[in-house]
Amino acid sequence: MEPKKNSYWKFVGAFLALIILALGGLLGWSYYKFKSGEKAVENLADALKKWNDELYQKQLADTYGGKTPQETLEMYIAAVEAGDYELASKYFVIEKREGWRVELDEIKNSGKVDVFIAPLKQANFSSGEYTADGKSFSIYNPVGVDFVLYPSGIWKILDI
Repeated sequence: MEPKKNSYWKFVGAFLALIILALGGLLGWSYYKFKSGEKAVENLADALKKWNDELYQKQLADTYGGKTPQETLEMYIAAVEAGDYELASKYFVIEKREGWRVELDEIKNSGKVDVFIAPLKQANFSSGEYTADGKSFSIYNPVGVDFVLYPSGIWKILDI
């Protein structure tokens, strides 16, 4: 009778050891995945901070624009009328410059520069409104034009 009892307890002990080992492995794997995810989030946060810092420095160095939204719009209209689309695109926020330079070339090629500029000239005489923090300005009539204040103190066109 004694040998059966002994082998029974060996089996139970081995089974419990196997379960403990499996749970330990599962916990170890979960911890590893958690730490990997945590590191990935930290890396993403660092990359976003670096990108944001670089964008801020570019915005700080940007000198194209006026001291008021209306002045920026006047400068933009003058550049478009002069056919200097490279300069005109520089009155937009950095992220949208290339898109608007291409858009202006397409407007020129379609022969509709005057049609494009006319409502912008009227918009410059329309009243607009600032956001509560004073860092954004929008004109709604006859066409919507949104502006943002750059850290350098100049106004840039966000969108038309």
